[in-house]
Amino acid sequence: MKHADWLTPERIRLWATCFSIAWLFLLLVDAWAHSSQGLMDDKGEHIGRDFINYWAGAKLAVDGRAAEAYDLDAFHKFQQSLVGDTSEWKMYSYPPVLMLLTLPLAFLPFIPGLLIWSGLGIAACARLLKAETGWPVWPSVAVAAIAPPAALWNLMAGQNGYFTAAFFAGGLALLPRKPVAAGILLGLLCYKPHMGLLIPVALLAGRHWRCFFSAAATVICLFLGSWAAMGWDAWMGFLHQMAVQGAILKIALWHRLPTIYAALKVLGFPEVAAYAAQILSALCAACFVFVIWKSKAAEKIKSAALLFAAFLATPYAWDYDMIVLTFAILWLVQDGQRGRFMPWEKFTWLTVMLLPTPLMGMSQFLGFQPAPFVLWLALLLAARRARAATP
Repeated sequence: MKHADWLTPERIRLWATCFSIAWLFLLLVDAWAHSSQGLMDDKGEHIGRDFINYWAGAKLAVDGRAAEAYDLDAFHKFQQSLVGDTSEWKMYSYPPVLMLLTLPLAFLPFIPGLLIWSGLGIAACARLLKAETGWPVWPSVAVAAIAPPAALWNLMAGQNGYFTAAFFAGGLALLPRKPVAAGILLGLLCYKPHMGLLIPVALLAGRHWRCFFSAAATVICLFLGSWAAMGWDAWMGFLHQMAVQGAILKIALWHRLPTIYAALKVLGFPEVAAYAAQILSALCAACFVFVIWKSKAAEKIKSAALLFAAFLATPYAWDYDMIVLTFAILWLVQDGQRGRFMPWEKFTWLTVMLLPTPLMGMSQFLGFQPAPFVLWLALLLAARRARAATP
């Protein structure tokens, strides 16, 4: 385990292929199970589960009714008008910026919209993987994009994990060569602001001023654009609904949240203790990011550390968001291949990849959520590599 010499490239390729085939089969089974009532199952759960949020939200925005997305009753009634009275309750938990970015979905039927949404996400990550690995064969890249266990949850849920990965990892990949373009990609992540809490810390510590101001300008433009298109009422509705989201977090599916807060809630800790530990984790993660990004370590090591730390700084992240960690591990593996792998690195990275399935699922039965502790170990190992690489 310490050196994981059995973890060879050939075995990784074999496992990735097997995972991809298994995920595609499970997706077909899931789609069949959720189509007994047209676009839903008999309990009102939709094909693509959460995708209806983006689709219905975009339609409300086009109709000039964006604020209704943040009225729980009005949003539910609108969904029912689109797909049927048995539609389950959903909540639009994103800022109006996301409505602006997803407006084209309003002009598509549900199933084509879901397929295009998922396909574009896979393509974006596959394109980034191809650029980062230099693999010439597209099927290999597609397999690598679908293989991470986090991808299964993302595709089943019709979620945005692929886009989060493309914006976050894509911005970091472009940073050394095209800082302005990198800033634009990182700025696009403002539709999910809790995932980017440590980005300013990293950019300021690394003195990446062009990227920092490019990202800030992108966020401002998206805010102003969404304000102009959706209206101030939509933004006020979002701010009001944040309190509702906080209440829902207290009863969330904690085994699917790879955060310190969720881990302590699984263990039965009180609310105050869980939040206090989360704040401490965020502060420590910010310190690690600041020190690593101020060092002379390789850019890819810095980027990997930031991606790990992003999950340690927020109380609210989901298993499907962990697709982005594929790139953190890729960059660390590439750095190891150029030099040497240190003890426990390969085994830890494999564990990170397997967290969404099955390790986090086991927490339902074991009463223990391992994800944030494994991610802290991954960050510590990245910091060790950064220190070793610093002249």
